[in-house]
Amino acid sequence: MKLPPTTAVPDLTPTELISPETYLGYSRLQYLAGVTSIQDDAPATYTFPSSIVAGEYGLSGTWTIGSEESTAGADARLELDFEAKDVYLVLGGSGTLSLTLAGRALATIDVSGIPRLYTLVAGQSEQTGLLVLTASPGVEAYDFTFG
Repeated sequence: MKLPPTTAVPDLTPTELISPETYLGYSRLQYLAGVTSIQDDAPATYTFPSSIVAGEYGLSGTWTIGSEESTAGADARLELDFEAKDVYLVLGGSGTLSLTLAGRALATIDVSGIPRLYTLVAGQSEQTGLLVLTASPGVEAYDFTFG
């Protein structure tokens, strides 16, 4: 077997500590802090835990946790304690997602259509922080990835 020639594409695989990929649907749900049970496929009201650690997230307000995604309802917020240079989230549905990092407003993202990857944080270097997302009803959040 003959291999293709080498390329000059840089290897951008992170070498430092990084938050794990985090799924927000019940079929692969993990890292959700402060919740002992969820209501599958039905709206339920959640409250942020008193604290979370790096790699965990918490929910507040009304969310419908489906098999693959969590869909925002009234007063829906999500907090994520992360370690990474970049934070990405697959979003679908329609509405807006407002972001704050360490209490500082970052951006408001318009979400529309089928699920696709959105960049939430694009850093110059590794960072840790508490990212708080405020979602309008109808926004679907699938999974966080990090770079």
